[in-house]
Amino acid sequence: MTVPKQLSHTTLTGGLLFGEAPRYKDGLLYLSDMTGRTIYTIDTQSGEKKTLCEVENQPNGMCFVPDGSLIWSSMFDAKLYRRDFTTGKDTLYADLSPIMTGYCGDMTVDSTGRVYVGDTGARVLHGEQPRAGRLLVVEPEGKSVQVAAENIMFPNALFISNDGETIYCAETFGYGLLRWDIGASGRLCNRQEVWSPVVVSPSGKVGNTEEHGLVGIDGGCMDAEGGMWLSLLGLDKFVRVDQNGFVTHEIKAGGHATACTLGGQDGKSLYLVTNWVPEGESLFSAMVGKRTKCTISYVRVDVGKGTSSP
Repeated sequence: MTVPKQLSHTTLTGGLLFGEAPRYKDGLLYLSDMTGRTIYTIDTQSGEKKTLCEVENQPNGMCFVPDGSLIWSSMFDAKLYRRDFTTGKDTLYADLSPIMTGYCGDMTVDSTGRVYVGDTGARVLHGEQPRAGRLLVVEPEGKSVQVAAENIMFPNALFISNDGETIYCAETFGYGLLRWDIGASGRLCNRQEVWSPVVVSPSGKVGNTEEHGLVGIDGGCMDAEGGMWLSLLGLDKFVRVDQNGFVTHEIKAGGHATACTLGGQDGKSLYLVTNWVPEGESLFSAMVGKRTKCTISYVRVDVGKGTSSP
């Protein structure tokens, strides 16, 4: 077995509470500070942060649709908004509240402008226990919303392959990575589990446990070769997994590895979102109490971004 190549990362900026859903466009990194209730832009050269908008009901997933506008989510009231960069205004894009069972989670978009959104299935920041969620699909211009896939334990790490024919989604509390074929009209079929973190426990047993805790995947993205960069919460590291399921690269985060995305002028900058939780406190209670902190960093990689989304 090949030993994964170890990469080191460089801090770009900090000063956020809980970062999620990084998206790169034209020299800027767009980032949701969930509990900070703000969407920021970050200059990828200087690290300068600027407020794009404030979101009372907490932002999460985002994506750029084909016309260049940004679709962003408002978690607690289950709505999507569109940022028009020409006018600088945000308008309601789609109201998901009649169909949403949890929160708006991660988000991606296909080449037609069809938006896929994770429905977490439970309002965990409001005290509910995790339960199965779904993927929702929003037709272009927010014309309709339907359930695309069900029975996903806290959907996360949502991205579409380079050829546009496959969608990937992590089950953060199902401890694996799923994929579906994208069929006509955006329908999803042929569900498969394609990868699950495997580690050696302190007892020497092999499995997806680490110190008696299960390893969940949070965010993720795909490179031009089909390699998948995944954020492993329980292991505090980011890994690259190839199409055969082998881990080729590792990046030690030193905190909760939450999300990542490829960008930069040549597509070879991997931007990392790491969140810290006070020792001995659970993730969700620390988020609610605003006792987390977030750092954005980057690492140069050999294989850049292809045509995957985001």
